[in-house]
Parts: sequence; C-alpha cells; structure tokens
Amino acid sequence: MPEFKPEPLVSFIVPIYKVGKDILKRCLMSLSDQDYQNIEVICVFDGVDAELVNVTVPFLEDKRFKVLEIDHAGACAARNAGFKVSTGEVLSFFNSDYIAKPGMVRMWVNALQDNPDCGFVYGAYEYTSAQRSMYPSKEFDPWLLNVANYIDCGFPLWRKHVVEWDVNCKSLQDWDFWIRVVEGKSCNECGGSHPISTHPVKGHFLGREISFLAEPPRAGGLSMDSSGNWVDRVHYIKEKNGIPEPEICVASLGAPNHGVEIAKMIGADFRDDTIFKPHAYKALYLIGWYMKPTDQGNQHPYIMMHFDKNKEKKIVHFVGADIFWLRKFSFEGLKNISGALKAKASHILCETELAKEELADLGIPAEVVPIPSYSEWEMRDLPKDFSVSIFLTNKSDFDKYCFENTLSIVRAMPDVQFTAYGDGGWDIDYPNLKHFRNLPRDQWEKYVYDNSCYLRLVRHDTLPLASAEFVMAGRDVITNIPLAYQEYIDTRGKLELNEWDRFQSGLNAYNWPATKKQIVQRIRAVRAKKAGNAFITERVEAREYWTKLLDKKTYIEKIQAIALGKETQNANVE
Repeated sequence: MPEFKPEPLVSFIVPIYKVGKDILKRCLMSLSDQDYQNIEVICVFDGVDAELVNVTVPFLEDKRFKVLEIDHAGACAARNAGFKVSTGEVLSFFNSDYIAKPGMVRMWVNALQDNPDCGFVYGAYEYTSAQRSMYPSKEFDPWLLNVANYIDCGFPLWRKHVVEWDVNCKSLQDWDFWIRVVEGKSCNECGGSHPISTHPVKGHFLGREISFLAEPPRAGGLSMDSSGNWVDRVHYIKEKNGIPEPEICVASLGAPNHGVEIAKMIGADFRDDTIFKPHAYKALYLIGWYMKPTDQGNQHPYIMMHFDKNKEKKIVHFVGADIFWLRKFSFEGLKNISGALKAKASHILCETELAKEELADLGIPAEVVPIPSYSEWEMRDLPKDFSVSIFLTNKSDFDKYCFENTLSIVRAMPDVQFTAYGDGGWDIDYPNLKHFRNLPRDQWEKYVYDNSCYLRLVRHDTLPLASAEFVMAGRDVITNIPLAYQEYIDTRGKLELNEWDRFQSGLNAYNWPATKKQIVQRIRAVRAKKAGNAFITERVEAREYWTKLLDKKTYIEKIQAIALGKETQNANVE
C-alpha cells in the first residue's frame, strides 16, 4: 500500500491594497479551486476599501476564507497581521495579483514532505503578459541569495521558519525576508514568543515547474520602487543583514556556474538576471567574451556598455570557445570588435600562451592569467578498478565537446568502464557507461578521485579546468589540446588546412578512424601502467607543475590588483 501522508493546513496570507477587482477575484478563485482542500485564506486589507471587501463576500461562504482589516501601513505590516491570526503549519504570503495554477498547493506540500531537510520550497513563475515570459529562479545557494534575490514571497515555508516582515523595508521585501529565513535569524512561531532560532534553513528548488502566474510590475508598485531606487534599497538590506558590498562584479552569460565560483574566490558579487540594474561597483569582470555573429541578443558587449556609465574598470577574460566565435565575424566586424575591446577594456586576459597567440592574430592583445581550481587537490592512490571519465553534452551550439565521437570511444571499448558527467547522454544505456549528470562541487571532488583517467575531446578550448584538476589529483589525462603533462592526441589529420588554428579546428572526419584507434590505444596504455618509482615521479612532477601554474593566491591578488589597484588603462597592450 502507498505510504499515507498527512495533509497539513496551508495558510495563504493575501495582502490587499489598490488592486483591480477582477484581479483580486481571479486570485481568490484560483485558491478556492485547488484540489488540495486543507487550506485557509486570510485576506488582509491594508486600509479600509469597501469596494474590494465586496469582492471577497461570496468567498466568505467558504469557511476557509477570512477577512482582516488594518490601518494602512504597507504590505509587510499586512503580512505580519495575517500571520498572527493564521493557524496553518505551512505559510504562503500570496500576493493579490497572483493566479495559482491547478494542483499548486498539492505540489508544494508533496515537495515539503519529500524533502524533510528543507524548510521551504520555491521555483519558477510566469507573468500574465502576452509573451508569457517566465522567471526561472535558481538552484539553492545561500551565497547567491546574499547577492540578489531569486525566491518570490509567495512560495511556502513551514511555520516554524517564518520571520517577521520588516515594515521599514520600502521594497525588495521578499529578499530581506528570505535572507533571514535561510540564516535562521529569528522565528515568529507562536507570535514571536518562542526562542530565537540560529539554525540555517535550506530550500528545495522545484526547477522549471510553474507554480503560479503574476501580473507584470505596475506603476506605483514595489517593483517600480526597487527599480528606481535600486542602489539604496540593496544597501539597506545588505547593511541590515551584515552582508558585505563588494567593489567587483563578476558576470558570465555562457558559464554562470564558473562565474559564481570565481566571484566567491575573489570576494566579488556575481550578477546575471540583475546585471542591468544600477550599481555602485568599481570594476566589472567578464568571464568569457560571449558574442556571436548570429545572435544580437543579451551578450557581453551589452553588459560592458551598461557598465560604462560610471567609468568602472572593465576586465575581459577569454575562456573556452569565445575565441572560436570571433573567427566567424567578417574582417570589418572583427576590426570593430578588437578596436572597441582595446578602447573600453582596461585589461584583456586569457588562460594560455596559445590563446594569447590566437587572440593576437585577431588583433586583440591579451595577458596570460590562468583561472585556478576552486578546490584544493592532493595526489591520491588510483582506484582499484580502472575507469575513464568523459564529459557529455549535446547542447553545445557547434558540438564543441565532440558528443558522438566521444561515445564512439565508449562503444569501441566494452571492456573498459566509463563514467560521464554533464547535461547530455542521460538516455544512453551502455553496459560500460555510468552517468553522474551535473555534479555539485562537493560531489565533484569525490568523482575525480574515483576515476583513473580523463578523456576530453573538444573542437576548440583554451585551458579546461577539469583536465588540470584530474592531473593535480594524480590522474592521467588524454586530450586533443596541447597542454603540459597531458597525453596529447592530434585530431587534425594530414588533410587539415587551417594550421593557423592554435587549438585545432576540430576532428578531421576523414582521419577519424585512425585517430579513434590512437585514442583507444592510449587508454589501454594508461590502464597497463604499473605503479613504480617512474610512475610516481611522473605524477608528482605533473601535479607540482599545475599546482604552481594555477596558484589560487597569485590569481586572487592579480585580479584584485587589476580591478581595484592603480594599474594604467590597457596595461596588457604591448
């Protein structure tokens, strides 16, 4: 028999002030029509409004609906008043212009019960505009929450984690609320009379599942207040909650996870969905230069132009395939890009000498500054059973990571165990392939140590961090990127004409059978290696080389000096 789960009472506290009658009616109807029946809806009128009270009259025939009127004091005061008369085990501060999707409450309760280590659940919502645009939210990360909010006030939490809403907070109120919920700074259970909690609270991310629809920001609303007073409102919340206000902002549209880790490392903020809001930063640090001839949307040049208003320092760090895309521009377009970069960027960086040479060919002078690993690595014994790690993604716009070619190696070696990470190939069922999907940092380190070797095939790259990490952990790496202490496979073939491409132009299809055979032989040779003095010496040398090259302290000091020091503009130009 299926496990019986109790249905806790869910209290919806709906603050009401100057909202359209039809909008309010639509909100209350969406709550009354939920298939989860054990709810109470407390309509809190922030000031007397007889016309809007009349909208609620038909709903009061349902004993689950209640009306509370207070003197006008703002949304936070209304929420606090509603909470004090509520009785639910689960609370939602649901705005009066929201529309609950069918099944929303049951989905929320199931998620709360299925994740007992979490105090609340949250996720995406949709706007009621014609475009039906969506706010996707983000994976739970308290550090990111301290930078900018990504959790709407309407999402549910257990009663014991509710904190008092700040009536002095003029806007960005839900951000202040969730910061204090997550940090466990206080608890309002029993009307605020029970002891203060200091226990951190974790949130469960619902992914892209849409919970409710919301009206777009309207004139006179809280969203408009925050947009018009962004710097002051952010300062109020950060100062109040003891959150530092860094002078450097990191942004990366193409590699946000990479950008977040770098921001944490150097003591900066990371901003993406709030990147075009006003700010008080002294420097912008762009990880990658994402600009394609076929895409004139939200690219890094637009971020740089936005940040030009306050004359901040602007640092561009070329990583990955961004150099590849520059080659797709016309000569005239490339001259404009290189000229603008040299004029606007105070520093242009890259990760290897080969990348520096390729950028120079495109008219862009750069300084080599490798980005280090976020983890501390030690050389450990190889696992008992031999296994090869691969990266699988089929979402790259030009098959950068050689998806099918990599899989063909797996098929060619049924006697070798492969493990894959990444967002592609989840539906592939090979007996010798185990998929770990996307690994968080704490699981990534264990994954590296659990493998014997790393195979990385790319069509264009600069300095893959994963390759360096495997080497620093004492593992072999086989790749088609010429890097020190890594087994190099030349995938160009004799027919390759683009010798000017420092990072290989990809896998030569005509020569692939021979290249594939060479890769298979290299993997078998790595498996056949026997531990001994030469074996250990080789790994120690490789580890020492990469550990020195990717020294974290050196990198942090360099970026901070560039961003906040007194180096002259275009100091990288030779």
